[in-house]
Amino acid sequence: MTASDIVERAPAKVNLTLRVGRAREDGYHPLDSLVVFADWGDTITVEPAAGLTLSMSGEASRALVAERANLVLRAARALQAAAGQQAGASIHLEKLIPVSSGLGGGSADAAATLRALNRLWQLNWTMDKLAQLALTLGADVPACLYSRPLRMRGIGDWIEVLGDMPPLYGVIANGGVPVATADVFKAFDKGGPALLSESTPDLAALPAWLADEPNDLQSAAIAVAPDIARTLEVLAATGRPSLVRMSGSGASCFSLYNSLDEAQQAAAMLNAALPDWTIVPVRLGEGHHV
Repeated sequence: MTASDIVERAPAKVNLTLRVGRAREDGYHPLDSLVVFADWGDTITVEPAAGLTLSMSGEASRALVAERANLVLRAARALQAAAGQQAGASIHLEKLIPVSSGLGGGSADAAATLRALNRLWQLNWTMDKLAQLALTLGADVPACLYSRPLRMRGIGDWIEVLGDMPPLYGVIANGGVPVATADVFKAFDKGGPALLSESTPDLAALPAWLADEPNDLQSAAIAVAPDIARTLEVLAATGRPSLVRMSGSGASCFSLYNSLDEAQQAAAMLNAALPDWTIVPVRLGEGHHV
């Protein structure tokens, strides 16, 4: 790393709740989700260069698709074109978030790339302007751009950044089985979903509110990938978590605890029993940017 390098964190996204309605005529599903970000995830580092290049490290990077479809490069090229920018960048992705895991890893990487290049190229774009471009890259990218507790509605285009939230301590667990979002939505549609039922987050009574709020995709995801049910069972068996739920469209799940110490103890127990899994104790709230 050099003095000219710019670093941005790409924190894992966790859907504490996820309500989903039946597909619209254009095929997109309306949703309503309370989203928070972990103090764990990927890292984007950029430095000046003549062209746009991407290098990667980390175990999870091995599962990424061909370079032409990589969201990091797509984000870089989209910003370069939209800003009329001639300069390039050397981009490095340190990948820890499993691919196709329901943690928004690709979206977080794209969002971090937009923030990093906005700084490197001194574009001075506002977050709202970046968010408009982010939506063209994927429904989760605008939310990951802010990486703060927020309510996400519509098809990801309606973002409401929330005020202070009480700290949440949890464990993220992923058994290594990738789950395609499209497959989960197909299974969800077979169940004949009802119209979207929205619910405004009650931050003053968050634990009680969360207990009554579902992830509408959880049953459909388990039908696609039955291993998700085991992940939920494993987390439920760790002490006395206050909540156990799947994130996004799966396959990652999370459990919440009363303290960071409880979360760390639960993660240590799981890591000893399941060394091949990705199991991380986290603080959930705002993603930490450098």
